Amino acid sequence: MATPFRSRARLSPPAPTRRRGLRDRRAGGRWAVALLLAAAGLPRAAPPLEAQALAELTATPEAAAELFLRSVRAIRWSAAAQFIDVGALDRFRTTVTMIADADASGDVRDYLTGVDSATLAGLEAATVFDRAIGTMIDDMPGLMHAIFDRDDEVLGHVPEDADGAHVVYRTTARISGAVPEVKVMQMRRGAAGWRVLWSDELEVLDAALRGVARGRR
Repeated sequence: MATPFRSRARLSPPAPTRRRGLRDRRAGGRWAVALLLAAAGLPRAAPPLEAQALAELTATPEAAAELFLRSVRAIRWSAAAQFIDVGALDRFRTTVTMIADADASGDVRDYLTGVDSATLAGLEAATVFDRAIGTMIDDMPGLMHAIFDRDDEVLGHVPEDADGAHVVYRTTARISGAVPEVKVMQMRRGAAGWRVLWSDELEVLDAALRGVARGRR
C-alpha cells in the first residue's frame, strides 16, 4: 500500500435552496476545479492545459480518490464529475433518463435537469450528473450535511490489474462519538488518469436519486 495521506478540509457547504440556478451551479463547479488545481500548485488554464493538469493530478489512484472526496465533501458536483469514470457517469445519465421517461407529465425531468426530453438526450453525462444530483441535494439538507460533515483519510490502494485498483480509505462523521469506517473505492485508469468507477458515496447518491423520483410521481 502507498503512504497514507489525509483530507480534512472544513469548507462550509452552500446553504440549501429550493432550486439553485443551473448557471450558478456550473459556476460553482468551475470554482471548485480552479480551487483544486490551485491547491495542487497548478494554475487554471485553457481547456487543453486544464485537461493535462487534471491528468497529472490523477496520476495515481490515491490522488484521484482524494480529489473526488474533496469535491463531494464540498458539495461541488461539477468538480466531482471530473474525477468519476465515464462508465459511472453514463450509469447516472441512464438512471435520470429512465426516471424522466417514466413520468408522462415531464415534471420529474424538468425538476432534475431543467430541460425538455430532446435537450436531455443531447446533454453530456457529466452535465446530467451535475444538474440532477445538485438539484436533489439542494432539497435534501439532511443528506447534504451527512455527505459534507465527514473527515476522510486515504490509506492506499490494492491493484486489481494494470488499469484497475481499489482505494482503501477511512471516513469519520464529524459528530461526538463517531466510529471511523473503512471503505473501498473502485478505480479505473484511462488515458486521462485514474477515475472513480464506483464508491459508497455514489451508491448513496444513486439510491437517493431513485427515491426522490418515486416520491415526486
